[in-house]
Amino acid sequence: MGKDNLSSHIDDIINALSDDLDEEISRENIEKELNKFMEYGVPIDQAKQTLIKKYGGQTAPTSYEQSSERKLISDLQPNERSVNLLCRVISVNPKEITVKGEIRKIFYGILGDESGTISFTAWSSELDIEKGDVVEISNAYTREWQGSVQLNLGDRVSIKKTDKEKLPESAFEPRKMKVIDLRSGVGAVDVTARILEINERTTEVDGETKKVFSGILADETGKAQYTSWHDFKIKEDDVLQITGGYVKSWKGIPQLTFDEKATVKKLDKKKIPKKDLQINKMPLYKIIEKRGALDIEVEGTVIEIRQGSGIIERCPECNRAIINNECSIHGKVEGKQDFRVKLVLDDGTGSVTSSLNKELSENLLGKTLEEYKKMDELTMIEDINKKLFAHRIILQGNALGDEFGTSLIAKNAKIIDFDIEDEADNLYQELEELL
Repeated sequence: MGKDNLSSHIDDIINALSDDLDEEISRENIEKELNKFMEYGVPIDQAKQTLIKKYGGQTAPTSYEQSSERKLISDLQPNERSVNLLCRVISVNPKEITVKGEIRKIFYGILGDESGTISFTAWSSELDIEKGDVVEISNAYTREWQGSVQLNLGDRVSIKKTDKEKLPESAFEPRKMKVIDLRSGVGAVDVTARILEINERTTEVDGETKKVFSGILADETGKAQYTSWHDFKIKEDDVLQITGGYVKSWKGIPQLTFDEKATVKKLDKKKIPKKDLQINKMPLYKIIEKRGALDIEVEGTVIEIRQGSGIIERCPECNRAIINNECSIHGKVEGKQDFRVKLVLDDGTGSVTSSLNKELSENLLGKTLEEYKKMDELTMIEDINKKLFAHRIILQGNALGDEFGTSLIAKNAKIIDFDIEDEADNLYQELEELL
């Protein structure tokens, strides 16, 4: 849309608000919000009505809009109440769960609008919607589940099928994105990436056995998981342009999902050379913002050795840490000895926790489990602190986010302490060259 046309629509909004326009609401703010709606493909009349109502003006709303303002999926936050959406049903599936000893039927799936997608759970034994339906939803609520926002359709919810033209296919035009920008809830994306890993399995869908393909893909910015619900004859090392997929995540790790409606085009492998697919080094604040990441490297200072570090006992059945030969799952068991270090890493922009397994811990500390078994607990903890606390280390692995924060499951670790005097001399020389 041209600037002149957009300007006239902004004038319409301001005129409609008239005396209701707050001094803090500038033309610039209105333009910014209107542009956001345009980027998502929201029809201009609908966008104008939403903004006028948001700023306290009077509109001539539809029956759906009279109850409450519509929200875009991308704007949803955890723990919101009375959520009203206009969205398309991307998938819907029944599921049986046991509640207080009774089997109960519920539904789960994915909803989408022009801004993105969201998973939902409907706590009802009947749900009269199908894939492809456009629905008006009111009085839903949200919560956080494994680091992502989830929509819940409870007893008070109202779900009404409506004209599919209210949310036409054109509103779901794919947006080009790099792998590092993929995040839960983003719908209709266009991604070019190299397939690093592919696995095949079968599953039951509506009584039919279906092949599902999954693995890891990457571009020069990072890596993500993917799931394909259609056999596109994908092979390892293929470079693909995938158009029409949507993104969800598990504990912050993005997953690109696509099916037969997507377009998958094989490209020249030179488009994304293997040499460009290095481990992505990221500052901790970015990992915390993303709530997780796949196969990354972080660097920081150890600011805490946490309780539970050192020699521990694990359940021989599930490998969980146990206390006094008691497993939370399997009860009384004869534990097997293991060794770990739990630490907090900080790089000045943020901090994450990490639990290092026996191999990584022994390599960093220069001592084995057998050597630590000869020490008393206090001496062992003092040795761990002396060798790791306030030291700078690099960790490589997968970052996972949940309600307790962000943690890094390390695959590699090394100490990279530097000589402070040498670093100061180098910095001084660099400053002299600039003067």
